[in-house]
Amino acid sequence: MLASTLQAAKLMQVYEDALQEDAELAIEKARLEQARAQMRQADSALLPSITASGDWRRQDPDGQDADTNLALTLEAQQVLFSGQAWYGRTAAAQAFSVAEAQYRDAEQELLLRASEAYFSVLRAEDNLRTLEAEERAIQRQLEQVREQHEVGLIAITDVLEAQAAFDSVRAARIGAEGALMISYEDLEQLTGQRYDRVATLNPEMPITEPVPSDRQTWVDEALYNNLVLRQAEAQIQAAEQSLKGNRAGHWPTVAAYGSYYTDNSEPSAVGGRPDSVTVFGIRAEVELYGGGRTSAQIREGSFALEEARSGGDLARRQILQQTRSLFTQVNTDVLTVQARQQAIRSAESALEATRSGYEVGTRNIVDVLNAERALWSAIRDHDAARYDYVVNQLRLKRVAGKLTVADLRELNTWLQSTES
Repeated sequence: MLASTLQAAKLMQVYEDALQEDAELAIEKARLEQARAQMRQADSALLPSITASGDWRRQDPDGQDADTNLALTLEAQQVLFSGQAWYGRTAAAQAFSVAEAQYRDAEQELLLRASEAYFSVLRAEDNLRTLEAEERAIQRQLEQVREQHEVGLIAITDVLEAQAAFDSVRAARIGAEGALMISYEDLEQLTGQRYDRVATLNPEMPITEPVPSDRQTWVDEALYNNLVLRQAEAQIQAAEQSLKGNRAGHWPTVAAYGSYYTDNSEPSAVGGRPDSVTVFGIRAEVELYGGGRTSAQIREGSFALEEARSGGDLARRQILQQTRSLFTQVNTDVLTVQARQQAIRSAESALEATRSGYEVGTRNIVDVLNAERALWSAIRDHDAARYDYVVNQLRLKRVAGKLTVADLRELNTWLQSTES
């Protein structure tokens, strides 16, 4: 059953719920355990093996008394040299490194997805809040112009202009209500929990440039720490070892073995045989012709290595571009937030002046309505800029491979519960 929180949920609660319920992380965890099991299977090819077999027979050749025979065989083997087994084990170890990097990357991705979903809710809530306030403000303006029209102070066109503006913002408010519901449903899908409301972002939260402030430092950290690049590097090494293992299919395999055989049947009258035999030896095998299978495996491995190397080059270029772009974006967000703050102050001044002009007859109702809507638009843009800054900063840390739970804990301290 879905739990409903009584108090406003904070970011860390949302993340911890997602950590327990997220299907994508569970998938990566299962893949990691599969790779671990495959690595152990590859290890087994280089470890001793012991097999036992038995044969029970009942013979009645002449219709007389039947003979019952029981033969048992016990054999142990240790590989001394096998190129395929050795390189296969190394390839499996590298494949495990790939899966491990994928899982660690999924952990960081969950940190980001939980944050994005959380701030999408806040963004939708602020958007609805400002539209509701705008609707109330324009409704008051509409009521005023209706009263003025009724006493003959203004023309009907002013009433129609105000009514059109009210209808427009009302439609926008209805759409915002739907968007807010959808954002909460997205959060529920991620966490498996239903939240009545979430804590808001403190307006005093500092908006600062990335630390360190040097772009190249972020690029260097991304090239060193980014888990996607680690996956690509491990994938290349796994492909190299797999190709070596395929080529080793032409090599001989050497193993030491020992076997013990016992048979409780009576020895034959001619050339009798002992009832037990112990054998030790060294066995060597080499494939002379296998239908072209080994050569085809070598070709397959060569193309797999080419694919892995090309994938690594592509991943490196993408990480470089993402790091540089996000660093620039975060710095731009800082300036944007500052500019949006100034835009609000300017819009407030413009609205006040326009209202004064309308009262003395130098401005019309359209000017007032436009100024009113410009103010609320500036407030929405400022709210959006703050959330863009927060999310892009997390994305920058994510691409640099340094996003941790501590970053969410720090951000969590700037969230505050407000009375609904």
